[in-house]
Amino acid sequence: MLWRQKILRVTAAFGVAAAAAHTAERLKAPADEQPFLITAAQITPEPKPATAPESPVPQSASLSTPTKAGIGELIGITPVAAATPAGGDTCKPTLQLTAMPGAMIHLALDAPCNRGERIVVRHAGLSFAAKTQADGVAVLNVPALKSDAMVAIYLQDARLVLGKIKVPDASAYSRFAVVWELPAELELRVTDGDKVLVGSAAPGQDDGQKVIALGSPSVQAPVLARVYSVAGPGLGRADITAELRITPASCGRTLRVETVYSAGGIATAAERDVSVPLCGTSGDILVLKNLAPALKLAAPK
Repeated sequence: MLWRQKILRVTAAFGVAAAAAHTAERLKAPADEQPFLITAAQITPEPKPATAPESPVPQSASLSTPTKAGIGELIGITPVAAATPAGGDTCKPTLQLTAMPGAMIHLALDAPCNRGERIVVRHAGLSFAAKTQADGVAVLNVPALKSDAMVAIYLQDARLVLGKIKVPDASAYSRFAVVWELPAELELRVTDGDKVLVGSAAPGQDDGQKVIALGSPSVQAPVLARVYSVAGPGLGRADITAELRITPASCGRTLRVETVYSAGGIATAAERDVSVPLCGTSGDILVLKNLAPALKLAAPK
């Protein structure tokens, strides 16, 4: 009787072990079968209106960004004044560039999913911030600083649109640009004999000698620019200064100012750090002299 009980116990134990082994075999994937992984590249999202990102101002669109920072997702390069949207991609921006008289570039951006948003335009070291219209369109005129011109537009969702165009008459103009962002408040002043020029000329105005105002001060984190443009080689005898207004937001700080000098269709960019006097001089104006090639400071006035 005892022997029979042992046999039953052994048989039961063997049955439990066999069942466990069978279950384990069913749960174990074959050695040559790989798990199925869904990646973002395998999912085609439906187009939807763009929403504001967590950081509304891309790092790549700020003067304070390190030079090694990423430039965002490249949308494409427009080699001539034409652009063809990708079939089925209703959110893909398109960019058209057209060479205009006076070495100007007519820029037409269509970003249907970036409506009423901040954009940053860059060309040969020149930068300024603007805003798309309610339909995602932005139409701007940019002074060409290089004969073989490339224009980059940074969108608010960190995407980047590039365009290239040849502007042959860019070599017939000399231009000097100064770029800044808040809290700096600058104005470029050019004195040539009895003529005094400030940033009031419209970008499309072609009178040979002018200061062009670029950028919208109403957008978030404004980036503004002034460009002095004159026909011919060199800037001549014009006295070029920048007047920085000392405010409670800027006093006692070190502000970054970018400059670009263009002659013969070749552009050279530089960065300058400006030490603003301590607070207590608010309302005064700091005059930045000898902007090209070196930046020197004059006493507040």
